[in-house]
Amino acid sequence: MEDILELADQYANKIIESSEFKRLLELKKQIQEKCSQKVIAFKTAEAKYIEAKQYGNYHPDLKKYQLNFMETKKILYSDPLVSQYKELEQKIQNKLNIDINELKKCISNKFKLDL
Repeated sequence: MEDILELADQYANKIIESSEFKRLLELKKQIQEKCSQKVIAFKTAEAKYIEAKQYGNYHPDLKKYQLNFMETKKILYSDPLVSQYKELEQKIQNKLNIDINELKKCISNKFKLDL
C-alpha cells in the first residue's frame, strides 16, 4: 500500500513540477490581477441567472439574466489570458485522462474507459 501512495505522490509531483502546470498558475495569478472586474461581473451574472433559473419560465427576468450571463461569459472567455488558461487547463486534463485510462487498463478490463 505504501508503494502505491508513494507512486501517487511521485505522479502528483511530476504534474506540479511540469512547465505547463507552472504556466497555469502564472496565468491564474495574472487573471486575478488583470481581469478581476470581468470575473466579478461574470460571477454576479451567473449567480443571478442560477437563482432565476430555479423558477424556470415563471421568473419574469429569466431571459434578461440569461442574456447577461452569456454576454459576461463571452467577454471573460474572450480575454487572451483566460483563453490561454482554458486551453492549457484542457491540455493538462487530457493528459490526466489518458493516464487514468492507462491505469484502468492495467488494473482490470472491467473498467469503462473514458475517451
